[in-house]
Amino acid sequence: MGDLRRDPVVNRWVIIDGERAEREAIFQMELCAPIPAAECPFCPGREAQDDEVFALGKPGRAANEPGWWLRVIPDKYPILRREGTVERRLEGIFDLMNPFGIHEVVVETPEHHKGWPELDDLQVERVLSTYRTRSLDLRQDDRLRQLLVVKNHGRAVSAFQHPHSLLIALPTVPKGVEEEVQGAAYHFRQSQRCVYCDVIEQEVQMGKRVVLESAQFVALAPFASRFPLEVMVLPKRHAADYETIGDEELLGLAKLLKTVLGSLEEVIQNFSCSIILHTAPLHQDLRAIYHWHLELLPKITKVAGFEWGTGFFINPIPPEEAASRLRVDSER
Repeated sequence: MGDLRRDPVVNRWVIIDGERAEREAIFQMELCAPIPAAECPFCPGREAQDDEVFALGKPGRAANEPGWWLRVIPDKYPILRREGTVERRLEGIFDLMNPFGIHEVVVETPEHHKGWPELDDLQVERVLSTYRTRSLDLRQDDRLRQLLVVKNHGRAVSAFQHPHSLLIALPTVPKGVEEEVQGAAYHFRQSQRCVYCDVIEQEVQMGKRVVLESAQFVALAPFASRFPLEVMVLPKRHAADYETIGDEELLGLAKLLKTVLGSLEEVIQNFSCSIILHTAPLHQDLRAIYHWHLELLPKITKVAGFEWGTGFFINPIPPEEAASRLRVDSER
């Protein structure tokens, strides 16, 4: 039998059950049919199709021309639009709001078939640096309340295999981040300490859920992991906002992420995952209580009726086992 574990930040309970029959099936994934490079809208030669917001490239390169290392472009089918204003209105007891916000695509490399583990450290650093640059720029818009970065890695997540990530800015703080802020604030009121810093200190001391540790970061399998082989990456230096990351930290984060993703690829056949950046809400002073971090969520299990009905996630791979599998592979 497994056990029930509570996440110390958001007060979410999960069921860790290492005896479930479907354990071994999670190490394989169903794949999406990929869009070939010949039809890929992100590949070089199609720059004129989009008016880029930001780019890094060879000296003297003109906008929307070849010679780029990385491009940021508006999403062709945005879920949010920058046009218009933030207007809230009521319909009886219901709240409505205009779909205002930012939805951009970070095209991470001109090379169609290279994911982060195959890219060199400098190119992954450029991607992470671009998140910082866009975050600093979008912070200037006082209508925006939350920045979210989502990267889908692998063929089980998206048919678009050209390496890219989504940068989304919202006019409101989403429920998941709000729960993290509330949980962090509660812990700070009780102890005058950051809950994430306390997690780092305890996990590094215990060691059994640490996947990889560097001088600047730690990657660990969360104590109350929702999904098999879930990994959280946290900076050791306390910081609420990702935009405060330093240049040396960017390179260190790039190296660590490449190693962890490579380890996951060794353990999981046809590995795919979503990488989500959690940073403090905009225009709030949360420097003392919040701690930015990244979640790596493998695309393995499906959420079924029990999870939807109870809010309890069932994880058949204990995080201690997940860390052991990934730690051994990452040190080869």
